[in-house]
Amino acid sequence: MKKLSEILKRQKELMGIENSYAIEISFDINIFSELILEHKTYQKFQKTQNRYTYHPEDKNIPVKGHYHIYPRNSKKEIYAVNTDGTAHHKSNRGFEIPKKEAIELKKLGVQIPDNRILEHKEIFINENIESYTSIYIIIND
Repeated sequence: MKKLSEILKRQKELMGIENSYAIEISFDINIFSELILEHKTYQKFQKTQNRYTYHPEDKNIPVKGHYHIYPRNSKKEIYAVNTDGTAHHKSNRGFEIPKKEAIELKKLGVQIPDNRILEHKEIFINENIESYTSIYIIIND
């Protein structure tokens, strides 16, 4: 694991700042999924025991409209899929959606790939801390 000073040095290189100070405010994405449970409504798939909830697109964040899929008796997410058929989370890349769920998600307007495997491309500014997202405040000399 890299030292914090090495991570900060790499971040400055990626952001192209030299004579500036960068203040990073990080948010643990995993905490957010637990904090917004009051806004979630779960629907049961017709042909499986799993449940899903829909989060609409929000251009202010920005985030695409997407579905989170959970097992019947747990809050631990199985996978999440954007309405364009890409994986919503990096950890979902390569996940094969069960056939029965793929059929139902297609009926909800999700563009599921024919092979039912989720893929996506992301560019990370912070290459070392994948479960965090950050906001940077840049202060120039």
